[in-house]
Amino acid sequence: MLGINKQMGHPVHWNQTRMIPTGEPHPKALRRTKMMKTQWMVRTAGRLGALVIALALSACAVSPQHPRLQAAQVAGQLAPLLPVRAFVANTERTGGFVMSPDGERLLWSQTVGLDTGLVVRAVQANAAVTAYPVGNQGRGGGYYNWLPNSRHFVFSKDEQGNENIRLFVQDADQGTLAPWVLTPAQGVRSFVVGMGPEGSSRFFLASNQRDRASFDLYEADAGSRTLREVARNNGLVLHWLIDTQGQLSGRVRQLARPDGSDSVVELLLPDGQWRVLQTVGGFDSFWVLRIDNSARRVWALSNLGRDKTALIELNLDSGQQSVLAEHERVDLVQVLFEGRHGGPVGYVVEPGYPQVHHLNSAFGQEVQAVAAQALKQGLLTAPPTTLVRRSGSADGRRVLLRSQSDFDTAELLWDRQTGSVQRLNSQFKELAEVLSPTVPFEFNASDGRKIAGYLIRPRGVQGATPMVVEIHGGPWARDNWLPAAYNARQLLVNRGYAVLQVNYRGSTGYGRAHLEAANRQTNGRVQQDIAEAVQWAVDQGVADPQRLAVMGGSFGGFSVLAQLAQKPHNYRCGVNVVGVANWPRVMENLPPFWRNRHYFTRTYGDVNKPDERADLLRNSPVSYLDQIQAPLLVIHGANDVRVLRQDSDDVVNALRQREHPVNYLVFPNEGHGINKWRNRLTMWREIEDFFADCLGGQSAGFDYYQLMPR
Repeated sequence: MLGINKQMGHPVHWNQTRMIPTGEPHPKALRRTKMMKTQWMVRTAGRLGALVIALALSACAVSPQHPRLQAAQVAGQLAPLLPVRAFVANTERTGGFVMSPDGERLLWSQTVGLDTGLVVRAVQANAAVTAYPVGNQGRGGGYYNWLPNSRHFVFSKDEQGNENIRLFVQDADQGTLAPWVLTPAQGVRSFVVGMGPEGSSRFFLASNQRDRASFDLYEADAGSRTLREVARNNGLVLHWLIDTQGQLSGRVRQLARPDGSDSVVELLLPDGQWRVLQTVGGFDSFWVLRIDNSARRVWALSNLGRDKTALIELNLDSGQQSVLAEHERVDLVQVLFEGRHGGPVGYVVEPGYPQVHHLNSAFGQEVQAVAAQALKQGLLTAPPTTLVRRSGSADGRRVLLRSQSDFDTAELLWDRQTGSVQRLNSQFKELAEVLSPTVPFEFNASDGRKIAGYLIRPRGVQGATPMVVEIHGGPWARDNWLPAAYNARQLLVNRGYAVLQVNYRGSTGYGRAHLEAANRQTNGRVQQDIAEAVQWAVDQGVADPQRLAVMGGSFGGFSVLAQLAQKPHNYRCGVNVVGVANWPRVMENLPPFWRNRHYFTRTYGDVNKPDERADLLRNSPVSYLDQIQAPLLVIHGANDVRVLRQDSDDVVNALRQREHPVNYLVFPNEGHGINKWRNRLTMWREIEDFFADCLGGQSAGFDYYQLMPR
């Protein structure tokens, strides 16, 4: 079916379903007629012909159609139009530096070839590097860290997007030796729990290789490449706790309640018995950060008896608890420790822009001196909004710091003995000329609740512009402030759209009451919060009310469908990525190892009660798809275990039965999110053209990276 966007005049080929291939170059199925002809040429031409076509198409950019964007372009004020690959492909990615415990080596993530790699080098500047091409680590992967011996490092991968995470150990002294695969069996999920004693080659991991619903505790020895079971899960253990001495020291055990909610934090005694440290209600939070038996202290983030999550310290001898830090407006989001032993030195809160507070004034003064020195040396482009410790040597001499400001993320190596500071990652000074800063906002909802979020506006454009409402998933999650960088959000801004992010009720980070205000309101007040945030942007002169779009993933995808059906605004189109369309199906197919089902019941309803199940289905998008009128783009990973692909299939099939304009992308090697850069390139090229059609922004056209082999 061919539809015409009457306002923009672009031909749009609707009702396409494409299963993206995984083993061959993928020429993008562009919607415009001239691109359809080129597609056929790419498929039939030889390599030389394909290259010529790719080079020709790289110039096929689409100019903006929205009047204010056109005016800015004529005035030469629009930011340079950058290719999609600059935002989503692995081109110059470097970051996430981790220091070895002996302070002599660095480990970080970097593009190797066209894929993700891990890189090792000595701390000395210009030292030789060894690269390990590990490939895309997937949604559930991405973890990497040194072992205590400073020789081996461990990393994780979720290769097919099914959240069956595998762990690998690499010997940095023998770079040619293949990594040790700890849990090679299919369908197994494993993750690192803690490190072994100082200087050892041991670490602890939890794995469900014995029972898919429970995680036993294992100790791995990288030196001998052996794995031994330390503690067996009786089906009720939620977490295993390792202390700073590198020993099993505690566990979080779920009580055998009918709803599976309440739990206890227990400490392991020398005689093998367990002592209850804290009982935690099913909807309370008590997250153990560190157990230091030598100091006889435990530090945790807790909201027991309070609305906001605070940092507390427990004395293991007296049982006394004391509050070390709290914030009146928001939860604590990060706690900073100076090394492997000892208590916290600082914490981070994010009421808008993030704020770093130091509990140890001497350490805080040192960090501020480092910031001043880095600015003086030209290592930073601006005074940091945040400067926090990321890792360091066991003796505290060498420290890795991360600085963030509006247009810069810097990773710094600080030698406390010599006072030297060096920057480890690249500096992109041009970001301030081509990207836009993220700005916090807040407003009062119609019922008086304060709602916060973030706004990014396109450079050089005066007045209201087209706007994309990017709705986060969860809902037990939140959007955060981030420096401008080459990411998908800035891609939208580069095309001429304002981007609005809303931390609606139900979002984490704003206290218990804000979280619980979403209970049984996910199709009601939650959606009203989003709609009122959009109205705030319109009233502020940020957004053109006739050029609005919504996009989101998971719960955000559900909200896309809800917003399009409820129509609080004249949304021109929507993008639904791995979105929920059938709540009973989601709740009946949760992964067997998930132990937060009581959260689903409280928030959405009890799928096992007929009347509540009926409400769940009534509040599911599959029950009101006939109310959607705007064009829709649906995207899903075939291996999704959280929201089954069937949800998106049902949406697409129902809309097509009434000849509604909908396109559908399915990625066979992805899951609950699209993570592999080649797939992300395909997805964002589709989104780029889709929004150009319905909102009138720019499109850079075909990207020759789309011809790269998968």
